[in-house]
Amino acid sequence: MSKKVKPPSGKKQIDLRTKARNRLIELESIHKDETLKNMINSFIEKYSICEIVYKVVLKDHQTNKKDDVKDETLKVDMRQVPHALNYAGYDFDSALLDHLFGSNETVNYKSAKKLRDELMHSQKKSSIQELTDREQELHGYMDEFLNKIRSFDENRN
Repeated sequence: MSKKVKPPSGKKQIDLRTKARNRLIELESIHKDETLKNMINSFIEKYSICEIVYKVVLKDHQTNKKDDVKDETLKVDMRQVPHALNYAGYDFDSALLDHLFGSNETVNYKSAKKLRDELMHSQKKSSIQELTDREQELHGYMDEFLNKIRSFDENRN
């Protein structure tokens, strides 16, 4: 049985609602800038494609280990990424995979996955700034990954 949460006092409630409204105004301001909005959306969309394509391989890799694997249970984990891709016959550079799917959270140098997570769930100014600073670099990593998947030649091993 869950414990009932007691609402905060009137002043704390007003402060909380003010904080929520201010964050909403900040986010709306970000999304009024079409260039910024398009940059964020383009990055998130391309990363999503990378992740979805990777999960096709991961699902088969995991199904090989156990019978019933549900799509919603598949997670991107750098401890598995190289193994799953190798299982499918891909030979990706480990640094590229780390730039894409790693858990690197160094200030101003997050992996594409970590940056996508921040942009999806918090859209902090620092995340938006990092995307602005590294947009071409990050798209380059994603393009390299997708081009390798795309260039598969079924006549070669």
